[in-house]
Amino acid sequence: MLRQVEENKTNKWFRLDNAAKIYPAANTRRWSGMFRLSISLKEKVNPDILQTALEKTIVRFPSFNIRMRRGFFWYYFDSNEKRKPRLRKDVNNPCLPIGWNDDEGFLLRVYYYEKRIAIDYFHSLTDGTGAMVFLKTLTAQYLKQMGKDVSYTDGVLDVTQEADEREFEDAFMKFADSKVKSRVKEEKAYHIKGTKLSHGDISIITGVIPLESIKELAKKNKATITEYLAALLLYSYYQEKLREGLYKKPSHISISIPLNLRNFFDSPTNRNFSLYLNPSIDTMMGEFTLEEIILQIQYFMKSNLNKKTLNAMMTQNVKIEKNIFIRIAPLFIKKLMMSIAHKIFAYRPITASISNIGIVKLPKDMEEYVERIEFLLGAAKNRTPNMAVVSYQDTLVINITSMIEEREIERFFFTHLIKEGVPVKIESNRE
Repeated sequence: MLRQVEENKTNKWFRLDNAAKIYPAANTRRWSGMFRLSISLKEKVNPDILQTALEKTIVRFPSFNIRMRRGFFWYYFDSNEKRKPRLRKDVNNPCLPIGWNDDEGFLLRVYYYEKRIAIDYFHSLTDGTGAMVFLKTLTAQYLKQMGKDVSYTDGVLDVTQEADEREFEDAFMKFADSKVKSRVKEEKAYHIKGTKLSHGDISIITGVIPLESIKELAKKNKATITEYLAALLLYSYYQEKLREGLYKKPSHISISIPLNLRNFFDSPTNRNFSLYLNPSIDTMMGEFTLEEIILQIQYFMKSNLNKKTLNAMMTQNVKIEKNIFIRIAPLFIKKLMMSIAHKIFAYRPITASISNIGIVKLPKDMEEYVERIEFLLGAAKNRTPNMAVVSYQDTLVINITSMIEEREIERFFFTHLIKEGVPVKIESNRE
């Protein structure tokens, strides 16, 4: 780790972290591993001031102020400090594929529209936690330049200070030290079929919900919000499986849930530091109720949500990267192998995913200017619906994204919430 810090001080380049390596290999003109975070203010955004705030903020984040480069053995990040990220008006279809020479080489795109500040991130750059720190800091800097007072708390960083080296550490390499290297073998998962949207189009169905009402519903079911929403998403896919045939293979319905490893390992890194757990049901066992699915997810999560198990999973992933034959293979061979592996295996064990950032906290003196926060995942490569969740103050926002015309999953999911007495305001980027 010390060696890499010294390299960063002199050459300002970064090795891709363990979670980041797959995305450049899987990247195509039609698909990139992208996600979006946005903040809606209570007043219209001034684009000129936001552009200035962006230029100041990007310098504060060395691991964001970079561009992708091809080495002989691996992709790597090189400093992009001689260029400036460009602000642009927002688009109807966010999270479009990204190329290494697009957008002045930056691996994020910053948009504005009316009161909204939105950022699309390439997943090699960061995960939801690091991305939220960047968005908070950018928004706070914008408000400061608008003459507002904002404190440097709750994830808002001072853009006039240099970054702490731990903010861009590779936490996977730092903490992956388990003597056990393992990951549970997973079966092929059930996938729904659908009518593909036109290239570049994405379906976004948004549900805006009072936080207290979904808390009460989850509590009534003796579950956390994430457990309940994950179970309901799985149950929504289960309804489709019922129509297609309960005992028809593949029979596993699996929901992927990312975990913020910072909750288990002491790292303030703004790079990727997440793992995924994939609870599932097997429809060969017969019919399931929503209550049974909630219990199934709870049992799975509780048995895996501990530091030792997560370290073993993390170590297994790092072990693959450290394999001598993989290390000495030239990049074009690695890229081919990883591209094939991603195409065949990335979505093989999962039906869909749900990512919940949780409750976002802002500095008290910043809250009065912020109306809403949103999170959405770029459409999956298999095109079917995935879910992103975020809460701010008294509102929870759910975004379900896909690249298919059919909306049965979204319809069943939100209709069920309404039947359970949860008020849901539905929005969409499509007619």
